[in-house]
Amino acid sequence: MNFTKYLHKRKHYVLFTILLIGLAHVSAQDRDKEFKFQYDPKDLVMESLFQKIYVLDSRKDTTHYGIINKGFFGQSAKVVANPSLETQIQNYLEIITLESTQKDTLLLQIRRLSFSEIGGGLKEKGFFDFRANLYQKKGSYYHPISRIDSSFQVSGIDVSNKLLKKGSLIIDTFIRSNLKTPTIGSEALTIQDLQNIDYKEKEQLPLYAAEHLVDGIYTNYENLKFQKPDYPLLDEKDKKGRIKYYYYTNEKGKKVKLKDSQIYAIVDNDETFISTTYGYYPLVMENDEYYFYGLATENSANIFVSASVGSGFGGGMIGVGMGSGPANVRKYKIKIDHLDGNFEKIQPVND
Repeated sequence: MNFTKYLHKRKHYVLFTILLIGLAHVSAQDRDKEFKFQYDPKDLVMESLFQKIYVLDSRKDTTHYGIINKGFFGQSAKVVANPSLETQIQNYLEIITLESTQKDTLLLQIRRLSFSEIGGGLKEKGFFDFRANLYQKKGSYYHPISRIDSSFQVSGIDVSNKLLKKGSLIIDTFIRSNLKTPTIGSEALTIQDLQNIDYKEKEQLPLYAAEHLVDGIYTNYENLKFQKPDYPLLDEKDKKGRIKYYYYTNEKGKKVKLKDSQIYAIVDNDETFISTTYGYYPLVMENDEYYFYGLATENSANIFVSASVGSGFGGGMIGVGMGSGPANVRKYKIKIDHLDGNFEKIQPVND
């Protein structure tokens, strides 16, 4: 081969390789949606007690803040903060408290911060879930100031930017509203306590800490976690011994049938059955968390409420939920949130 032709071919090969690398880099960037914390820098907080803030991200997956649709055609994109969310929030706090004289330190513990979308094109739904605790740092201890557990939904065309803006507003309002709040109470937590906050909270809940559970019908999670049944465990069975429905007896001695959508859970002989849109499923405990394996809609948000809140689908007796559902439904491993009892899809499972 002619040496000049060789060099010419080699040059084209190198340029082609550089082009591919460049395209791959651009493609990776296109798959991300940057979360820029939005706020009004002119809206100052006078006489703030705090001018410094740290962020403790206690989420299991800290690599991103959810997955949303990007553009009209709905390409999936991970929500990432660049620069880091801690850097953005620290800059924000310094700006809005510029004229404050006190310089105490806050710690924002993020326990849930997730953006998600379903649908696409003209029918998008966006969801934002935010759970966080705010502490005042004094020496090596952290004193609770406030907490938030908030959800938001927006619908429309290309809702991504609306969703990110509303998420910023919720975080901004939470921090801003507590900048003049002194520490309430004498509770002092270590960083180890904060890193294990879920376990610390579960120690106070009989559902997780009690040796035995109380039989009964529970209409909401609040009563289940504190083991205070709403009604005794009464059911009507068919001729084959299968449960037809649950009921309670009113003050006149009359039997009142309970709809499945009115029930959050049933406890029977230390076994708990959770009521869902698609029937009842037994709860199992794994690594100090309650899960069930059941049906859920594929295009629903990852965090959703139980049937007892009023989903309207119906439900079924124990065991019926193991059946099949509509075409857009599949089986998932689903976690029960220990604070509010909502359901969180963990991963799809195959029978």
